[in-house]
Amino acid sequence: MLTADGRADNAIVEPLQRLGMDVFVTPDLGSALLRLGENQLLILDARDESTLAMFCRRINDETGSRHPPILAVSHSLDVDARVNLLEAGADDVIGLPVDERELGALVEALLLRAPSLPATGDSTTTSAPPRPVPTGPGRVIAFAAAKGGSGTTTLAVNTALILAEMAPGSVAIADMDMYHGQVATHLDLYARNSTAQMAREDRSTQSADAIHDEGKQHASGLMVFGAPYRPDEALDVTGAQLATLVEQLRGVYGTVIVDAGSTLDMRALSVLAAADHVVMPITPDIPSLRLLHAALQVMSEAGSLTNKTIFVLNEMYPHPTILGEQIEEHLGVRIGLEVPHDGENFMRAVNEGQPLVLLARRSAAAAAIKRLAELTAETRLEDDVTQPARRGRLRSFLGRG
Repeated sequence: MLTADGRADNAIVEPLQRLGMDVFVTPDLGSALLRLGENQLLILDARDESTLAMFCRRINDETGSRHPPILAVSHSLDVDARVNLLEAGADDVIGLPVDERELGALVEALLLRAPSLPATGDSTTTSAPPRPVPTGPGRVIAFAAAKGGSGTTTLAVNTALILAEMAPGSVAIADMDMYHGQVATHLDLYARNSTAQMAREDRSTQSADAIHDEGKQHASGLMVFGAPYRPDEALDVTGAQLATLVEQLRGVYGTVIVDAGSTLDMRALSVLAAADHVVMPITPDIPSLRLLHAALQVMSEAGSLTNKTIFVLNEMYPHPTILGEQIEEHLGVRIGLEVPHDGENFMRAVNEGQPLVLLARRSAAAAAIKRLAELTAETRLEDDVTQPARRGRLRSFLGRG
């Protein structure tokens, strides 16, 4: 238990000891972080809600969410204060005064989700997931947009992190946006070699471990292959080379997330063609919809790309004037998921290098992205994702055809 003058330690410690549990109490966050591996549950207490939320965020920042479940002790009856703690990373919240039966039930429920203690080795650190052993071709999920600023990288990174939690050590994300790739920035790390460098080289004879070593592992266990740092670094990279790299990564990882960017040129189309699923975010504004209308024509001419595409409505605006139903009706697409507006948390996530599912994992937007990860993991798309477009109010803005 971590306490910072919260004065709730006796109300927590004594009931837990009566239940036969060992409780370690420290007033220092640093000491608590050093001993994470020795504990199956973290109980946080502080003098005020802002300090408590800071504890939650700091633990997630330091460990990349690889920590025991967190139970926060709230001194406030305010519902918003408790919601803020959940969004900061707490797995559950208990209020004062503590009811012993409620405490016991919450602790038992959280312990069911706790990782097992390591049998050997240094218990003060969490070990990285093992390197993947190829058991057959993995699946590739490509994220692409018709317009920059649609949230392609945000959705790709957060989806990859959720899938990495489901299957530690077997998920990778490859940034194949040759112009504006920022996957590494969103994860606050520096990738060793860019996908442009990797695509140029013949890796057909390389082992899975050798390819694995080309990436950079995030604290969550997600393996990251970053984009070119300079836009001229990838001028000579072809779509065929990128598609070959996709196939090589597919042979190493169970799931490969690809950020294909927002420029649907021949290179991006080659990547999308190699993917099993395509996720395409849509923002509800006329410029984005005009470009999407044109992109759908290109994708249709390129083959069956639209038939394997999940369209995601990304609510970038707090008060949108174009609704999902209107987009479906006039563009002839079926929106598989909506991500609600959460401008403040998304902006913090990008600027702090802490993706939304780590920074505010109990938020409505994080829940929607988790559902997106589940869709990509489980769903086989139907053949009727696109339908004949209907005429209506938006047609004059979108052009003909």
